[in-house]
Amino acid sequence: MNLNFQINSLLKKFETGDKIKSYNELKKIFKKNENNNLLRYNLAVIQQKLNLNKEARLNYNYLIKNENNVKAMINLYNIDIVEGKYYDALKTIDNILKIKEIEGVNKDKAFVLYKLNRIEESKKICMLYLKKNNKDLSALSIVGQCFFHEGNYTEAIKIFENILNINPENLSALNSLGRTYVEKREKIKAEKYYLKALKLDSSSFHVLNNIAGFYREELNYDKAIKYYKKALMLNPNNAYIYNNLSKIYFDLGDHKTALNNSIKALQMKKNDGDIQKTISFIYLKDHDFKKGWKYFEGRLDLDNYVKKNDYVQKLNSKLYRSNTINNKKASFLVVREQGVGDEILYSSMYGDILNNIENIIIECDYRLLTLFRRSFPKYAEKFVEIGNVTNNNEKFNKIDFVLYAGSLGRYFRKNINDFKKNSFVSLDKKSVEDIKSRISVYKKKYKIGLSWKSFNNRYALDKSLNLEDFKNIFSLSDCDIFNLQYGDVEDEIKIFNNKSNNKILSIKDLDLYNDFEKIGSLLKELDIFITISNSTAHLAGSLGVKTILIKPENYSLFHYWNQKTNKTPWYSSIELIDKKSFFNNSNFLKNFLNL
Repeated sequence: MNLNFQINSLLKKFETGDKIKSYNELKKIFKKNENNNLLRYNLAVIQQKLNLNKEARLNYNYLIKNENNVKAMINLYNIDIVEGKYYDALKTIDNILKIKEIEGVNKDKAFVLYKLNRIEESKKICMLYLKKNNKDLSALSIVGQCFFHEGNYTEAIKIFENILNINPENLSALNSLGRTYVEKREKIKAEKYYLKALKLDSSSFHVLNNIAGFYREELNYDKAIKYYKKALMLNPNNAYIYNNLSKIYFDLGDHKTALNNSIKALQMKKNDGDIQKTISFIYLKDHDFKKGWKYFEGRLDLDNYVKKNDYVQKLNSKLYRSNTINNKKASFLVVREQGVGDEILYSSMYGDILNNIENIIIECDYRLLTLFRRSFPKYAEKFVEIGNVTNNNEKFNKIDFVLYAGSLGRYFRKNINDFKKNSFVSLDKKSVEDIKSRISVYKKKYKIGLSWKSFNNRYALDKSLNLEDFKNIFSLSDCDIFNLQYGDVEDEIKIFNNKSNNKILSIKDLDLYNDFEKIGSLLKELDIFITISNSTAHLAGSLGVKTILIKPENYSLFHYWNQKTNKTPWYSSIELIDKKSFFNNSNFLKNFLNL
């Protein structure tokens, strides 16, 4: 039988019939015809469609090396885009454009630049095409994604709606509008656009993945699982879908099924940071800390930590990943990760690292500098402001290793008995006395602190509450209730106080965003602090303040709040309560204070 005829028959069979069987038959033919580059290319294309990207890469790289195959280069950078390897994709794209100017490749470059946060460069390329044709849908779409990335949802929506005016059945625009309205927390509109997209193409992998994620955040787990499984039927080797399924089963408390799905995903993508992070959260919740911290290191392969910009690249050039930390001769720099809340949490391990490593510097948020220096007086000179070393090349070059604060857990919190049972932060005595004097004018029996909002986080709205949600607390007699909420909440407080008999009290000139000494001093004077997950909650826990923390839904929980009981090993003074219990149990505070 003619070889070309065999190949074409199998390619048709792959598209319309048993994909795995067709692929295996094509592999057999290839083993006998390894010098046939056209066959190798077709085999790589099928491997790419089956998410066998490792095998596809080998074949594409062979073709690029041996014949500078542009089609292979295009497919190779598309694999890099799917896997989030945007620097590699950009390098290949630039190599193609040196050979030949291709419009589609240039637009893909704009997309990759947007993913690398080089927004203006991305827009510049798109604008060149839009000047020629203001209805260029691919260029419009990338510009819309740029606005979305910048958080300019109003302009993003205008762009995506403009695309739909040109082409009402544009799947990408419908999907993007769904994503945008999810970010705006306009859930009805988000679902509407996702369903429209799904009606147009019920087999679109991207739409199925996005709508499943949407239903997960809506706590409609049955629908989320249904759509993820449908996506798997279409794309059975997709590691991301298995990992997303794992997250749902983890939300539902089915750790065995969750772990099975994530392990399956990790077998497909062995170095994926998000998959490892999911596995770590499962083990950390089960208090299997050794395994948990091992996989937690996978977060260092996520976008937040990889070579996203020059600063991160510089840190990663000296990243310490050894299993032990007994290197007393080397010099270390500890840098914070995420926000000030996480910084306070992981500072509970600073005493351990300071006792183990002599030559060490710890960078910290300027608001915490004096707090940490006082809390670790023996090592006060070891603490410096963020940027003191990392932004000074001369100082940075003298450092041997860099450690992210969250990585300290693998060395110093290997089992539940390693966690501190008491407070680990000390306050300025003058600040304590000042606050004590200022609130002494409030004479009710109990003093309660309140914080109800989170900011600057993907899940901030999901975690946040309104003052109206605390009406049962304000109905309690003999309680002075103090405002400990940072941010722009003055109007909300004013409106609430105008219609409430029991007012929320604000301490004059207390900077609830910057002055952690005074915030901590007020917390220490409370009988109880009631809060959602935010930085003030961490400060309260570090000070040993009796605290009730209202947890968000499982999908937006951080590992330290995601526990099997109402306690977290990180802070012995914090009691955890989920939103449902908080809303349904009006007596929980009475019981807590023995009222």
